[in-house]
Amino acid sequence: MASRSEPKTMTADGRPVIVLSEQEYEALVSSRRQLGSQAARLKKVREALFDVVELAESLGTALVDQRNRAVGGEGVPVDVGADGAVVLLREAHRRLDRARRAAGVRTSTTALAQDGG
Repeated sequence: MASRSEPKTMTADGRPVIVLSEQEYEALVSSRRQLGSQAARLKKVREALFDVVELAESLGTALVDQRNRAVGGEGVPVDVGADGAVVLLREAHRRLDRARRAAGVRTSTTALAQDGG
């Protein structure tokens, strides 16, 4: 790694400025583009993470409700709420695939087949 030297400075209109070579300027511009790209990707990953957390909370609540109905002996047939569970699972696949894409992981082919995609 090259040693860092003090940047070249000069005064323009009575204000100090740092002078960059063309190569240094191009490197700076490239770094700014990369940073902007990473910030956009991080935003997508963060949104996907919040989506998955919300999904996990919904699944947890649904499982606890199902268990409580079974343990409580409410006389609820086993298939009651099955449609809701199917919808929840389909939504789980959609949200998890979104999270995978945001993280740069290949989309699940199982989920695509189930969603008809």
